[in-house]
Amino acid sequence: MIKKNVEVVSLIYKSVDYLHFIANQLKSNLCKVEGWDVGVRIVANDANDKVLKELEKMDINYSIYSNPDPDEFYLNRVYRAYNYAITSSEYDNLCLVNSDDVFCKDWLYNLLKHHDGINIPCSRLIESGKMESGMHGVNLMRVEGKHFGRHPKEFKMEEWLSYAESIKEDTVKPNGLYMPCVLSKDRAIESGLYPKGNIFIHEGKLISGFPNDRPVYKAGDDYYFHRVLERKYGMKHITVFDSPVYHIVEGEKDED
Repeated sequence: MIKKNVEVVSLIYKSVDYLHFIANQLKSNLCKVEGWDVGVRIVANDANDKVLKELEKMDINYSIYSNPDPDEFYLNRVYRAYNYAITSSEYDNLCLVNSDDVFCKDWLYNLLKHHDGINIPCSRLIESGKMESGMHGVNLMRVEGKHFGRHPKEFKMEEWLSYAESIKEDTVKPNGLYMPCVLSKDRAIESGLYPKGNIFIHEGKLISGFPNDRPVYKAGDDYYFHRVLERKYGMKHITVFDSPVYHIVEGEKDED
């Protein structure tokens, strides 16, 4: 029996614009689900002083996480912070999101309706076209010749919400992209959590955490979903087509 509580968690590290952008969404009706206790939290991941000072003034639940090595490759520190978000949560289930995600009506409800202990439900990403999209994702610039914004200050929210409603499909397809996703806290901890970075072959063994200066065997989230959760627990990675989420792509990384 799935306990009907979930915490939606985003990381933040250097942008006050993205901080307010994701916080406003987390506190809005877009992150409320009838019949569910939905909590929200921001994890400041090696955040700069500007972000930390702003968080102190804001009306939102937050935690501060400092990585053991603040100079470690950024992706490794991201995985560590998401693992911290999972282990420190007071909820039974988590929905992990990015700070440059933009939600729509019922996106979370439609993920949760497939959260049954077997599926790993993930949203369908509608991306700005800054980079190529992955499986089941949509590169808006290629498909539509437009985007809804590549920064919070210019984002066309009403246009996005209308577009999201127009493309929803009440269907799921196997595999896809990896976040937003819904996970059980207990299963995530039991399984050993995300690897500490991408997966590499080193001296005939699969290990994680090297910097990005050698060929990647598997992305960390790909390895975790398919080599750990699927193989060990029989879980199925799925994309939920009536949970479209806009993704600016590398939002905070592009900030000065």
